[in-house]
Amino acid sequence: RTQVGNLAHALKTPLAVIVNEAREDKSQFGAKVAEQAELMRDQVNLYLDRARLAARAGGAGRVTPVLPALQPIVRALERINRDKPVKITVDCSDSLRFQGEKQDLEEMLGNLVDNACKWARSKVHVRVEPHGATGRGAHRMLLVSVDDDGPGLSEAQRRQIGKRGLRLDETKPGSGLGLSIVIDLAQSYRGSFALEASALGGLGARLQLPSA
Repeated sequence: RTQVGNLAHALKTPLAVIVNEAREDKSQFGAKVAEQAELMRDQVNLYLDRARLAARAGGAGRVTPVLPALQPIVRALERINRDKPVKITVDCSDSLRFQGEKQDLEEMLGNLVDNACKWARSKVHVRVEPHGATGRGAHRMLLVSVDDDGPGLSEAQRRQIGKRGLRLDETKPGSGLGLSIVIDLAQSYRGSFALEASALGGLGARLQLPSA
């Protein structure tokens, strides 16, 4: 897993450069290079995802504080989206712990908050809270809610989300792999993922994960 991760990260930056340069070239050749480089990037993400899932048994005993993993993601996305009037608010206790690997939690949170920022008009709200039964023998869970005030999706569109590579609007950047990776990782931890209409008016992502 470590070697696959190292290879993936080593390839991501040069592939991003190739894609950006090719998009600047408006010729047919530039379009073809960009198309093939994006396919390569999708394959890198796919095999990195598979490596994570294969290594899951070895990470079952690890514990990751949620807030320290979430805060750098929020800061990074605020910088990336500084030209948009989007405010990200966070409601997460210092005491919450995820029963799993930090890298996986960052992958899931990063994809969900990034997706919300792409579609939001002005607001993204992230809330993490205890969820589920608390009696003896019950499995403690975390509920991660990411809401935005964007255009949202119809019920039919929400059902389609998660099919690998599907993008409902080609005007937004991305490979379409993000939410399917979130679903795969959540299921590997015996959690769940769902989309619903948000009280903010846009889309609400609901991610359930095991709590430590």
